[in-house]
Amino acid sequence: MIKNLAFFLLCTLPWMSQAHPDHTHEAAHHAHAEPGSMQLMHARLRDFLPTASSTAGYFTLTNTNQQAMTLVKAEIEGLGRVEIHEHTHVNGMMRMQKIDKLEIAPDSQVEFKPGGYHLMAFEPTKPLKVGENRKLTLYFADGNRVYGLIEVVSLKAQMHNAKNGHQHH
Repeated sequence: MIKNLAFFLLCTLPWMSQAHPDHTHEAAHHAHAEPGSMQLMHARLRDFLPTASSTAGYFTLTNTNQQAMTLVKAEIEGLGRVEIHEHTHVNGMMRMQKIDKLEIAPDSQVEFKPGGYHLMAFEPTKPLKVGENRKLTLYFADGNRVYGLIEVVSLKAQMHNAKNGHQHH
């Protein structure tokens, strides 16, 4: 019974999702992996630090489509503005910059992580609470969207997990 329950929970993890044009299903409805889909996994959003005006979001996005998909926008429930950013190294200096789009090659995976691609979130309309899940919507140039949940985590917990090799949660 416990094995069956564990299997069911693994199959319905809320942070996995796939793209469908103009669908509004919740993430749990998209937990299965299908060829030709976009899959969102391990989505986490850092809680705002005291006095900070922005925070960062991370996740893994897998494109199982036969064509490239171009991410053009992201929204997180309760946050007024979300931007796609990247870190680059120029002349030995690390620089963060906003990007308008990110192409994800066919049959590939992009990890949004510290020091690489990530979401920057601003202007909370309601305070974040560690442990809560917020709706995350990713928009693609072809009109497809990916819906999922992004978990609010503390910076301390994220650093602890990264140090111990646990990049998700």
